[in-house]
Amino acid sequence: MRVLFVGTELSPFSKVGGLGDVMGSLPKALLQQGIDVRVVTPAWSGVMERLREGGYKVSTFPQKASASYAWQAADATVHRVDVDGAPVYFLESEYYAGEMYPWDLNSWTVRPFAIFAMQALDLKKVIGWAPDVYHCHDWTSSYLPCALAWHRKLRDQGQKSVLTMHNAAHQGMFYPGSFFDESGMDPSCFNAGGLEFYGQVSLLKGAIFTASALTTVSPRYAWEIQTYESTQALSGVLYSQRHKLSGILNGIDVDLWNPATDPLLPECYSASSLAGKATCRAELLKNTSFDPAYSGPIVVCVSRLVEQKGFDIVLPALKQVRALGAKFVFLGSGHRWIEDALRDVSASNSDSVCFFPGYSEPLAHLLYAGGDIYLMPSLFEPCGLSQMIAMRYGAVPVVREVGGLRDTVTDADVENGGNGFTFLTYDTQGMLWSLKRAIERFSNVKAWQKIRARGMAEDFSWDKSARLYGELYKKIL
Repeated sequence: MRVLFVGTELSPFSKVGGLGDVMGSLPKALLQQGIDVRVVTPAWSGVMERLREGGYKVSTFPQKASASYAWQAADATVHRVDVDGAPVYFLESEYYAGEMYPWDLNSWTVRPFAIFAMQALDLKKVIGWAPDVYHCHDWTSSYLPCALAWHRKLRDQGQKSVLTMHNAAHQGMFYPGSFFDESGMDPSCFNAGGLEFYGQVSLLKGAIFTASALTTVSPRYAWEIQTYESTQALSGVLYSQRHKLSGILNGIDVDLWNPATDPLLPECYSASSLAGKATCRAELLKNTSFDPAYSGPIVVCVSRLVEQKGFDIVLPALKQVRALGAKFVFLGSGHRWIEDALRDVSASNSDSVCFFPGYSEPLAHLLYAGGDIYLMPSLFEPCGLSQMIAMRYGAVPVVREVGGLRDTVTDADVENGGNGFTFLTYDTQGMLWSLKRAIERFSNVKAWQKIRARGMAEDFSWDKSARLYGELYKKIL
């Protein structure tokens, strides 16, 4: 089988969230299943420089990938780079010279994503290789399955498509404006069974109807998005297409996220030899204003600072931080009000709370390795990778029972024990109930070791999920 991954992020070259991690790691696992998988992605500003600085061998094709938009040709230079055995095609064009994701989506700012999808369809003429399946990711590549169904010149090409929804909350919605005049989409598809959604264009909705198969990134999230509580008006659309919807749990790159070989750690360690974790903890304490001799639990959080991640219930809890009996370390960036609140609480409680604004890859690895408890109280979480990484590094997760968190974390107080601490109700008290249980359990050395060992023994590799994707591709061909 020949499968082309079509996505706008690719770790480590252009990563904003979990989509970039999946685009960077899942193809490698599919190759091991004997699938001929390749990747196409925009060369956003700075990507080509990062490739060259990283020492990657870049091969450039003489022919360009073309699209037609707004009555003019939109060409992209095609660069091939082999990443972990998978051919990756970076499309370099003036359309990808700005910000990766626009704040305001309209018929003008959606243009780069439509052009990218059409260039991806034209790629086969450049590289001499045609996919059986286009595997698209989120609304940013949803134009492609829509084009195969409704574009005046690109439809009816016979290829199959899979759409993976990493976060159905982002639906690619905008008022049509000049979109149908410029894009080549047949205006007749602007209806309830097509792109129209409450008077706007929804690229995600269109792809939900037109893709050959739909997946989400965890089984629980596949169920949740069919409910009004999760996706509101879109839930009816998803429910109507449930016959082609499945939830396949994301994995993590276990070669990259491996405490036994991680070059970013001051000392490596494994489940059978944890001495290095104590070294990492000591190094983490050095990076904070905490007492270096502190022996209690360290609660860590590496996250985008947005409402989805539960900070509206975390911040009230930090008002009683001195009574909790733990130290807290946060790393991330996002909404200004959350950043400002974390700065304020860390300034007034510098002996208990430390906030690192922004993102640092070495610091993120150190938090996972040096932390004892990982806090992830999400409002919703399609899959979540951080809780998997945390367990692999021996940090016990405290999570809300939602989406992929529910699929990967089992409460330690259930029969036969679990690998973390969970809560259901989305409020500060519910979170504190589980957080306090974790903090108290930390003092019971033998009990804590068992919980931590269960987490470190979990298999979060892509192997099982890659087999499920392979079976899905076979099913639709």
